[in-house]
Order: sequence, then C-alpha cells, then structure tokens
Amino acid sequence: MNRTILTILALLSSISNQSASAVEFHSPRTLGLGGAGRATPLLNDTIYLNPSYASFSPVYSLSGSYTSVKPSGRNYNVSVQDSRTELFQGGIGYTKREGDGVVSIGASRRAVDQLGIGLGSKFIINDTTRKMKSDMIFSTTYIPFSWINGTLVIDNLLGNFDRTIYLGTKFIPTQNVNIYFDPFYSPDYSSGNKAGYHLGVEFGLLADFFLRFGKYQDAEIPYLKTRGNGFGISVGWIGPKINFDFALSRALQTNENDSMISVNSFSTTVFF
Repeated sequence: MNRTILTILALLSSISNQSASAVEFHSPRTLGLGGAGRATPLLNDTIYLNPSYASFSPVYSLSGSYTSVKPSGRNYNVSVQDSRTELFQGGIGYTKREGDGVVSIGASRRAVDQLGIGLGSKFIINDTTRKMKSDMIFSTTYIPFSWINGTLVIDNLLGNFDRTIYLGTKFIPTQNVNIYFDPFYSPDYSSGNKAGYHLGVEFGLLADFFLRFGKYQDAEIPYLKTRGNGFGISVGWIGPKINFDFALSRALQTNENDSMISVNSFSTTVFF
C-alpha cells in the first residue's frame, strides 16, 4: 500500500496547477479543537493536518465520518493509514463535499527519533465540470520534550492557490490537559485577513474519554469552502482497537456573509 501512495503522490503533484483551498477536511476531533491540533493529530487526521506526524503513530487505521451542515448539506469521509512500516508511513483519504470530491494523500518518515518530515498531495474534482484542482503540503514535526510538540506546515506548497504557513504547538501543562495553538499566515490571501489562528484545549476524563473546546479566527472552514470565525466542542472515547468522536461546531461569521452556520459531525476509527 505504501508504494502505491508514493506513486499517486508523485503523479498528483504534476498533473494540475489549478487552485485548492488550504484545508479540505476536519474530523470531529479537529472541529472540537477549533481546527487546531497540527502538532499532534490523532490517527488518520495526520493525512489532512500534518503528514509528518504519522511517523510517531505506528498503527494501521481505518476511519469513516459523517458531517451534517445546517441549514442544508452534508460531507462524508473515509480514509486508511498504515504507519507500521520502516521505510515510510502514509495514508489516503476521500472526502465528498457539496459540489466536489477530494482525495488527500500523506507520507512521512522520521529523520531522527525526535524529528519527522512529511509530504502530502490532494486533488479536488468538481461534480459539474469534472475539472481537477491540485496542490501539495509539506510538514515537519519536532518533539524536543515530553511536555511540548512543535510543527511547521506549509499547505498549498506549490502556490497554485493561497499558500498557508502554520506553526502548530502542543503544550501539556498537566497529565490530563493538552493545549493546542496553531497560528497561520497566508501571504497572498486577498478575501480577508491574511493571518489568523486556531486554539483548542483537550481534557482527558478518566482513562479513555476526552472533552475538547476550541475557537478559530479568520481561519479556513472546510465544509463552507471559505474563511471566518467560530468555535467547536467535541467528545471522544478511545478504546483498545476503536474510537468514536462527536462534535458540534458553529461558524459565527464568514467572509461570504454574517449568517451563523452549524455542523454536527460523527466519526469512528478502527486501528491495529
């Protein structure tokens, strides 16, 4: 599977130079964290947020999610990731949104024990025109100490659309609290503020339950294909071989209009 991912990754990076948005999918966990979490994405979230982190999570995982957008609309996502091989670790996912479908691919490898490097590619196929848009993502993760993780993510690396640079950080002030802060900058973005942030807090309850709160400012909203401000909340349970997540998220304001739009999202992931 990993060799197939590398082949597709190289192919997609060369077959189109049309534009793509900065982020194409947020899982319920990511929605609950307000879009934050790039320094430590969970399981298949690495494909979309930070491919380099797959090297630090040696599992095989299958995931599916459903997102309901109110007042109307829905998104579906399925993905598979294999991070157990020594050569490199990677995954592939498909997201069906209103009006298009997105294939996302990520691959990574550890440079040293505390440093991972990743590369991803994505292509978007419009439902009506069947035209494809593509770009790439570069990321690196550094874990200097047990209480802090850091990552650099450059989304839309080729600059076919709005290149976005994220500096993701995870702080662990206590054993059961994780704080995520992902500021970003899009130098060529022209439809609003070029800079913004994602901020989220994750609380561990008992041994395997999690509660998450987050907010975002001038940030990408994948299910609306625009940017804006809002917040999220989610709950999750991680078992021995399976996890479930549910999230509520609300966009308070977007660059398109001032209407509030809400989503409910559910996912399950099986991992080995």
